[in-house]
Amino acid sequence: MEENGRHIVRVYVGALSQEYEALSVEASKHTAAEEIVTCIVQKLGFPNPHDYELAEVIGNAVGQECKERRLSPFESPVALKLLWPKCSETADSLLGSPPFPSRSRRTSSSSTSSVPDQYRFCLREKLTDSLWSESFAMDPQVIKDYFYRFLYQPADKEYPDLCQLPDLNEETLLENLRSRFVGGHIYTYVGSILIAVNPFKFHPIYNPKYVKLYQNRRREELPPHIFAIADSAYHTMLKEKRNQSIVISGESGSGKTETTNFLLHHLTALSQKGTHGSGVEQTILSAGPVLEAFGNAKTAHNNNSSRFGKFIQVSYRENGMVHGAIVQKYLLEKSRICCQAKNERNYHVFYYLLAGASESEKSLLALLPPYKYHYLNQSGCYTLEGVDESYEFSRLKQSMEMVGFGSDKQRKLFTVLSAVLLLGNVEFVPKKSSYHHDESVLVKNPDVVRQISALLRVTEETLTAALTSKRARVSGEMLVINYRMPEVS
Repeated sequence: MEENGRHIVRVYVGALSQEYEALSVEASKHTAAEEIVTCIVQKLGFPNPHDYELAEVIGNAVGQECKERRLSPFESPVALKLLWPKCSETADSLLGSPPFPSRSRRTSSSSTSSVPDQYRFCLREKLTDSLWSESFAMDPQVIKDYFYRFLYQPADKEYPDLCQLPDLNEETLLENLRSRFVGGHIYTYVGSILIAVNPFKFHPIYNPKYVKLYQNRRREELPPHIFAIADSAYHTMLKEKRNQSIVISGESGSGKTETTNFLLHHLTALSQKGTHGSGVEQTILSAGPVLEAFGNAKTAHNNNSSRFGKFIQVSYRENGMVHGAIVQKYLLEKSRICCQAKNERNYHVFYYLLAGASESEKSLLALLPPYKYHYLNQSGCYTLEGVDESYEFSRLKQSMEMVGFGSDKQRKLFTVLSAVLLLGNVEFVPKKSSYHHDESVLVKNPDVVRQISALLRVTEETLTAALTSKRARVSGEMLVINYRMPEVS
């Protein structure tokens, strides 16, 4: 809910109060988490606000808290909330709604599974390292029982490490993975390699208690988990003073992006010696919607397939604290901009822009309906079921703002996107010539070129020359070579 730049933030207090299920606070994008915590604690009548903190919690349809990230005191809950998927925000605004109502994530078109994930802010008591130590100084049997449902499996039934199989071949390997997956155990080791089978739903195995449980533990002490891989890399880096690499690979829809997020969450928790997220982690995660909009597209097998590779480098100080991070992209599928197969789409950002731009923006950017663009109408697929692309556009702009793109940079970027779409509408005709070697082309619809030149702020003559000819340096001389019809078709 938003009014004059003010938002309503609902905070669920859970077992901390018998009187309230949740309390609402009016806040702006500049309101810090500690201010909201102070307000909530005062409403509840608790003595010391410094004993509590705010957490972003993701839950599933049956009320289980699957993932949690504690906010630092100076983070902005409103800015974070604006990055949530639309259904999460809508459900959160319904008073008396169940703890975590489900929604369907964009999944493979051939899959009938849905991912119930619901975002909430919850009030939590702060946990110190001493409290963590006391809580987890348990008998191994307690830990075994605690993990039984999702991770632990007796060795006489299944093997958490495929290297332990008495008869290792393709059939026994796949059967062991299938048996574990059916039992809800999505992780399996192959020595130092972790196999993750995407369940297309959340399992409640990523809470802070799991983060703490896997800290500084030997890999074979606990069941397979992505946190164990992160913990091993982190402590090996500190011990040996050497760079560590984690490679995440898999086919489209296998869960690579989500696995990356879990790794970042755990690595940051390790560096903070607790459960707080850091500004570095939040900046990387805030860049997610930007990278997704410009680098993801619908394919025949996945409605949200990443069409690029991503390299994330997290730098640490000698004391193990996060110093900074670099995100690099590579191998973007550039050909998708010009053509797509049947039932596939171009990159999400084009559809977000066309659906979410205001009337004034559409006029300023010379935007048209999707079916009027050659770069978008080849496959006959313009929309995604269950996706509000107008809302995704506003979410994209908020994410761009959080990673440093101001309104002026955003406007220039959207102008370039409009020009790219219009370039696909430029048509050519052969220019008649008496000599074969003088064959060249002319622009058939100069009005489109005129629109593009106005958007890019270049002269029409310069743009026309760039579209119909190329320059090459030969023996120190600059030659102008005209394109032929097959080259521009």
